[in-house]
Amino acid sequence: MKPSTTIQAVLILVLLILASWQFLKIDSLEEEIHELKQPSLYVTMNQLQNQSHKLFYALENQNQELVDFYIHELEESAETLIEANVEYHGQPVGELSRTMLLAPVESLEEAVDDGDWELANQRYQVLIQSCNSCHVSTGYPAIVIKQPDMENPFNQDFSVRE
Repeated sequence: MKPSTTIQAVLILVLLILASWQFLKIDSLEEEIHELKQPSLYVTMNQLQNQSHKLFYALENQNQELVDFYIHELEESAETLIEANVEYHGQPVGELSRTMLLAPVESLEEAVDDGDWELANQRYQVLIQSCNSCHVSTGYPAIVIKQPDMENPFNQDFSVRE
């Protein structure tokens, strides 16, 4: 083999190695970008809790405009988790949001649209139970959402579960 052929072969080999390394780096960067695009589960869950909290007071006051607003916001937060197909510690939070959260929200919305405030309040309770069932099914039973009250302004039960 001529020296120029050897040099060409070595250069081709080096270029192939560099190209392979670049592809690996691109894959790594694409994975990082995907992770950065994922919504923060903690932030989104806080939004859901805040929205459901305000929804409670809007329901208590039979404020149709505010109820519609908070229901819409709940749906948007759920869609954020669903569209991103969020997983948390191996738990399919996005899928669970689709199956466990949207139906109670839509059911509540129907009762409000019908002007049945008593049924809307009952369906709000179903929504809260759905949240708690999801927390249990994902291994986070200590996160207990509840109806707000004057003793505890947050719609979360902070007591220890036995």
